[in-house]
Amino acid sequence: MTDISKRFQGVQALDRVSLLVHSGEIHALLGGNGAGKSTLLNVLSGLVVPDSGTMELTGREVVIGHPREAQALGISTIHQELSTVPDLTVLENIFLGREKALIGNGALLLNRRQIARQIQDLAGEFGITRSELWRPVGEFGALKKRVIEIVKALAVPPRILILDEPTSGLEEHEKTLLFEHMRGLQRRGVALIWVTHHLDEVFGLADVVTVMRDGRTIARTATAELTQRELAVQMFGGDATKLMESADAVAAPRRQAGSECRQPRLRALNLTRRGVLRDISLEVASGEILGIAGLAGAGRTELVRALMGLDKLDSGRIEIDGQARTIRHPKMAYRAGLAMVPEDRKQLGILPDLSVAANITVANLGSVTTAGVLRGRSEQTLADSYIRSLGIRTPGPAEPIRNLSGGNQQKAIIARCLNTRPSILIFDEPTQGIDIHAKAEVHRLVRDVADQGTSVIVIASEFAELISLCDRVVVLNRGALVGEIRDIPHRVATEGYDAVKHAIIDKASRADR
Repeated sequence: MTDISKRFQGVQALDRVSLLVHSGEIHALLGGNGAGKSTLLNVLSGLVVPDSGTMELTGREVVIGHPREAQALGISTIHQELSTVPDLTVLENIFLGREKALIGNGALLLNRRQIARQIQDLAGEFGITRSELWRPVGEFGALKKRVIEIVKALAVPPRILILDEPTSGLEEHEKTLLFEHMRGLQRRGVALIWVTHHLDEVFGLADVVTVMRDGRTIARTATAELTQRELAVQMFGGDATKLMESADAVAAPRRQAGSECRQPRLRALNLTRRGVLRDISLEVASGEILGIAGLAGAGRTELVRALMGLDKLDSGRIEIDGQARTIRHPKMAYRAGLAMVPEDRKQLGILPDLSVAANITVANLGSVTTAGVLRGRSEQTLADSYIRSLGIRTPGPAEPIRNLSGGNQQKAIIARCLNTRPSILIFDEPTQGIDIHAKAEVHRLVRDVADQGTSVIVIASEFAELISLCDRVVVLNRGALVGEIRDIPHRVATEGYDAVKHAIIDKASRADR
């Protein structure tokens, strides 16, 4: 790709960007949020038409104006934003648009059972059972949808595989499995272009690194010639020491008094939902950060969905400040003082066609309306205050939120929740798909919210994130609460980080009893 440029509504997303990738090469494409990585890869995969520039494949110039044209050229993509069709089955999503490639042998009719047999081994490696192949994708959570995207990309061996944040939300064994597949494709001569915010993953896997910043190409370097510190400086500029201090801040445990000396704000008693949650009881104190740990399918997201009134409970009791509350709808949850930053930012969080201001105020329009009439100036002023206090990088409150980077979209969603003035704030995978600087900023926001007396619940797939943020962690396994790690900061100080991490892993992965 040579001198690729693209402008969106006055924003120069790509400015003469070049990318050179060889066959049989794992090529890491790195940069902070808003660097232009996803836009560049959307050009290569046919989702975005560039304003200028050229592309060559095996020495021949190509023009890609549609994803189907990219597929025909052997370009397969695992997108950062999920692209599954909810009403189609897992199997139908995997072969969607590529039926001929999966059928083979000149067959004219689509034989779903034959296709299922062809891919069931690959699907099984990533934890998709035979029965799940026939279920609608809409029945699954974001993590399973991510796995389905990976299997779809690997089902027809590509010439070029684009992986845009493919490990977001994956468990460690799933990451390891994906990396093994990447190495296998590399040995077969496939070119892999890989975007990740986890710099530790790059070393030992990627051959070459291209760094982008502010829509431009900064450097192209063999990974063996770089240190992690040098790579961070290329990505973000500035002083390397400050950058590494930002990274260390993410892993620094919170020093806060234990929950024993604080009053319970939320109590959940014997929450049960058939086939999903089994007799779960827990409580969260005012000003406490409670972590919820567990492997995929443990019931973490399902638990907080029930608390928010998104899913109906079969039995159980929810108390807030000592009073029983019936929550059958998110509106009732907001009125009771709960708010949630959802796991899937793109599909469940932002309203992409609305402005940053509208996205911030939409959950509490009463704060910017009079007699049912929206006061535009009040909305702009309110949004401006959150933009300044949370450090949201945007040209202004009227900017469409879809034009913001992932980290800034996440902060806008947090602003929306804060605008409802919650006493209990739930974060489901709060730093998924954002760079280390944005991650440190989100962690600071979580701590600030708790320090002001709000009860905070955090779900995170990365145990390091739970250990760095939380006062206490409860562990779920197959829909049941199977353990608890109290006074995390003290245990890290006395037993060490690894001991605490292994204690959580042991409880999360042990056989159900």
